Amino acid sequence: MSATGKRVLIVTYYFPPAGGPAVQRILRFLNHLGSFNWHATILTVKNGDFPVEDESLRSRVPDDVKVYRTHVPEPYKIYRKFTGKTEGEALDLSLLAAQEGSHGSFRERLAILVRNWLFIPDPRIGWLPFAVLRGLRIIKKEKIDLIFSSAPPNTVHLVACLLKMCTGRKWVADFRDPWFKYLVPERKGVIPRKLDEILGRLVLRKADHCIWVCSGVRREMERLKPRLMRGKESIITNGFEPDQFQSSEQPKSPGFRIIYVGSLYIKYNLDSFIEALNAVYLANQKFRKDLELIFCGRVDKIVAQKLQAAEFGRNIKFLGYLPHQETIAQMLTADLLLLYIIDSAQGKNIPTSKLFEYLGAGRVILALSPDDSDAAEILRETQAGVIVPPADSNAIRSAVAALYKQWCSGSLHGKGDKAKVAQYEIKNLTKRLIQVWENQLKE
Repeated sequence: MSATGKRVLIVTYYFPPAGGPAVQRILRFLNHLGSFNWHATILTVKNGDFPVEDESLRSRVPDDVKVYRTHVPEPYKIYRKFTGKTEGEALDLSLLAAQEGSHGSFRERLAILVRNWLFIPDPRIGWLPFAVLRGLRIIKKEKIDLIFSSAPPNTVHLVACLLKMCTGRKWVADFRDPWFKYLVPERKGVIPRKLDEILGRLVLRKADHCIWVCSGVRREMERLKPRLMRGKESIITNGFEPDQFQSSEQPKSPGFRIIYVGSLYIKYNLDSFIEALNAVYLANQKFRKDLELIFCGRVDKIVAQKLQAAEFGRNIKFLGYLPHQETIAQMLTADLLLLYIIDSAQGKNIPTSKLFEYLGAGRVILALSPDDSDAAEILRETQAGVIVPPADSNAIRSAVAALYKQWCSGSLHGKGDKAKVAQYEIKNLTKRLIQVWENQLKE
């Protein structure tokens, strides 16, 4: 080990100028590693095809962090040309709407077929040789003590796996999502599905330790071989940086402001929410005047059309993707922060990362969530919000009406057990991460 501290190589696809929630976890950890005498070197891509970009995030990378960027063949750029989509168009929303063999143009269906059979485990597999060759040089040059990979995309773990096999360095794999994603079309065909499973098992077998972002990810990973996970796993959730919420507050709007942060995919069924809000809207003239419904993030066009066609459509603002600090500033103007968790066997297992920023904002959270979801468990633990089933329009209507009544009387205030919320502060989560790393180097 280095006499000046321990050194970790972090392998990640999403890194500034990439925007969105995928990049936040690593950025937050980076800002606290120094206090534990750890120094980070980043291995990432230089020509990534990110759903959103946020140049403001570059300033949050500590000055002492070395960043190495390598070429990555990006098939999505070819996909745009092949299917006639515009340059720079985000593809995750449109691809999620397409199911192989069901709808979409012939070229779109063909592109999904290619993805299904050739891009295993994901379309970033072409990065593997470039990243491994550069990673081997970095490990030698920077005297790296430990490798840490954070995915998706799953290719990131394969890169780290090969680096471990070639160098013998300890490797900790961080899973922000399960190996098999629940928002994308299921991989068809026995051969590609089995190959995908083999790669997933290889990662579990070779990793010295696995970190799950939540218990739901752990449960989903049991679809592979649970025995490969035993004795070498931890749960370290996403979190929030309190300082970001202390310097971003804006003047409060006079209206009753409900804010949703994040992407809205076509698989998000908001019919019951729309029905419930319509009912409150039509029944209360003052509510019609006060309501402000704001969406910060990318919204699928079909979902946006449904929202705009609602009775309350005139009260909606779509702000699109905003730089991260501007998004936080918007959260702090909210009376209610809206959370949506898909009511499915897989969807309810994964609490979205914005839940933790909602906790940091200290506003009341209205969670459209199954009662047995991971997100609901966290909200009950922290006492930070109201939980209603996403398909129960009557329950949603009653919750909105009750919360609005509290707002009118001036009694709607941020909820939460401060001690319970504090465990999700990133400095506390980083301490747990460091303990995992330190333990690996002792073994």
